Amino acid sequence: MSRLICIKYEDKEGIQLSVEQVEVLKDGGIKGAYKKGKEVLDCVIYFDEKINLKGLCSRRFKYNLLFDEVVNLNKGQNFKIGDIEFVVLRNKECFAECELVEQKAYCPLRNAVFIRALESGIIKVGYEIKK
Repeated sequence: MSRLICIKYEDKEGIQLSVEQVEVLKDGGIKGAYKKGKEVLDCVIYFDEKINLKGLCSRRFKYNLLFDEVVNLNKGQNFKIGDIEFVVLRNKECFAECELVEQKAYCPLRNAVFIRALESGIIKVGYEIKK
């Protein structure tokens, strides 16, 4: 099963933090994280594949939770990280203007998902995704 290997978020002062554990809030994302855009309650999951820095999304989006193995998660699907239940809000979409799309090249971020916590609690590096 895929294990959480890194947790990152930007705090309210704009400082990028890498931590061993975070508190997630029901319908509120990571406690203390700076909220941007209209999807202010989301966390973003990436899977540890080589990130191609030429891709548009590798510059535009940042992960909050990085897992060591790809897990196929789809919009509307519930799953757990540790004992906390999450739902997939949407899968990452590609942008037509991305160099990788234009070149029909492989994008390692195609498995990235936006998620929301359905309950509050703590998640720690080492926790697994359970479907």
